[in-house]
Amino acid sequence: MSRPRVLIVEDERVVSFLLTRTLEASGYSVTACADGLDALEIGLGQDFDLVLLDQRMPGLLGLEVLQRWKAAGREFPVIMVSGITGEADVIRALEVGAVDYIRKPFSIQEVLARVKVRLRGVAP
Repeated sequence: MSRPRVLIVEDERVVSFLLTRTLEASGYSVTACADGLDALEIGLGQDFDLVLLDQRMPGLLGLEVLQRWKAAGREFPVIMVSGITGEADVIRALEVGAVDYIRKPFSIQEVLARVKVRLRGVAP
């Protein structure tokens, strides 16, 4: 059985490294990138069981990436991860199609718990 595939889109190297190592150690197959344009391309060409998507990145903002994936028929679940913490921003992300929103700074244990909840039934 293959491991669940997670795409991490995060331009902060330390955060990306922490998320990648934690998810890999928990049995997930992880692809990571640090640019909105790269994320768009990767998401259009590959399937993922879950995406952790930062909002502020070079190239394209996370919401723009999500909107373009949706317009292209890409339907993987997306958890927005962002330092933008206003209620209106959270609501907008959920309206665009995110399944969850994690505010930075975050607890890595909380992120792992939310990933596990979203991937129930897709066993690592």
